[in-house]
Amino acid sequence: MPRIGFVGRRTVRTSAPRLMGYAWMAVAITIWASWLVLTSSGVTTALSPVDLAGLRALVPAVVLAPLLWRQRYEVARLGLQKSLLLSLYGAPFTLCVGYGLSYAPVAHAGAMVPSLMPVFVLFIGWIALGQRVSAYQLGSAVLIIAGAAAIVFRPAEGARPDNLWIGHGVFLAGAFFWACFTLTLRQHAISPFLATALVGAISTLCLAPFWVMSGLSTMGAATPPDIAFQFVFQGVITGLVSLYAFGEALRVLGLVATRLAAFTPAVATCLAIPILSQVPDAYEIAAIGLVVGGLLVASLPARAVRSAASERGQSPDDPRCRKSQMPY
Repeated sequence: MPRIGFVGRRTVRTSAPRLMGYAWMAVAITIWASWLVLTSSGVTTALSPVDLAGLRALVPAVVLAPLLWRQRYEVARLGLQKSLLLSLYGAPFTLCVGYGLSYAPVAHAGAMVPSLMPVFVLFIGWIALGQRVSAYQLGSAVLIIAGAAAIVFRPAEGARPDNLWIGHGVFLAGAFFWACFTLTLRQHAISPFLATALVGAISTLCLAPFWVMSGLSTMGAATPPDIAFQFVFQGVITGLVSLYAFGEALRVLGLVATRLAAFTPAVATCLAIPILSQVPDAYEIAAIGLVVGGLLVASLPARAVRSAASERGQSPDDPRCRKSQMPY
């Protein structure tokens, strides 16, 4: 039953499903941030990016294969185009981030991929779907971009690598792929389980020829403990749990969940203090503060819409209200 509290003359309702949505998003952010921290701690693997992408896709594909078969008519209804848009968050996203880390540091990946994904959602929704963009949303996007740029283009003590732009380019592509998955999932009300199954199955089919027949795999050079750890972390935790958690948060919270993803660099920074003994300096705190500030600015119109809808006796999910809601 909803819990009711009073703030001044307004009644505030906090429903259990919405709290669960925030809980699912917290799980997803923690997994994403943990991946960044583990990578930056120097935990190495003999597996190639293709191997990691394959493990991330294979586990959900195998585990959820029965579900995919039972919902084959729903998959047919979605069609090839929507299925491929969902699959962009599978192998293409993983390969972009994996190979990007060969050219750019982990801090740049954290600043560009999860932080800029909601910005891509905003502008894709505006250009392709005709969603409105308010001054609050533009201000939020500017702050998030400024925070990411401050980290990416921070003056280096030495010479910057010549191929750094390659890493930045594929990180941007990864953020774009993630945004396409997010908008497709939300726009067509696809269940998180089905989306996870589709992403895993399509990615596995696309990667299988490269994984088996080419020299891109280094599975033979890896040790059993290395393979076992990556199987659990990439396949189960990252490929299955985090994708489902994000999909469930998106289903409950709507596109509000996308801007919460930009908290990932801040959470990774907090986790790095006890795990890596890395304390951020004033510059890094200020850059992360810009991103968080953008998220806070973005939350202002969402609350206003819910309040206005409640005063008119409408649900915030009413189609008449959605046009004025922020698209991310």
